[in-house]
Amino acid sequence: MRRKFQQGARSGRDLRVRLILAGLALVAALAGAWGLINVRAIAIYNEGTHTLSANVRQAQNPQADPASIKALQDQAEHLFAQVERPGLLILPQTRQAAQANRAANAALTSSTERLFKKQKADKARDGQNGSGKGSSSGLTERQEAEVEDLLKRSQQQSEPSASPTPTGKASDNKGQGQNVKPW
Repeated sequence: MRRKFQQGARSGRDLRVRLILAGLALVAALAGAWGLINVRAIAIYNEGTHTLSANVRQAQNPQADPASIKALQDQAEHLFAQVERPGLLILPQTRQAAQANRAANAALTSSTERLFKKQKADKARDGQNGSGKGSSSGLTERQEAEVEDLLKRSQQQSEPSASPTPTGKASDNKGQGQNVKPW
């Protein structure tokens, strides 16, 4: 009888140890997932900050094209929105910094839009005066339309697609312009 009692106590202790270990493993897994979410958010935040800095430098250039600046600003806005997506799971410092940069990007976007509207009005006024010089950037209207078309296509290609990319041989992607390296 004493032997049965010892086995029962032993199995009860083993069960408690297993439950404690399982609980600790669960806590460790949750902490790891939380850490990965924050590392990813910080990486996206850094990319968005880099894009915003490039936008500010480009916006200060009087020769810069407002349409390309707008495209980069949309990209930065998308990146800062991605940072904030996990909500309360990200560190407060990261969330606050992303919100501040998002506000700065919005201010830059509004000033760029005003500049773009002013340039359009100036072009329309120049066109009515019959100057025939073309735009201030030295491009004809046709060339500007081609550049804007290229920018739009480039932006559409750079946006991530909602559907997963099919996997397969490298020859499956021929002619699609994906994974084309300039060297």
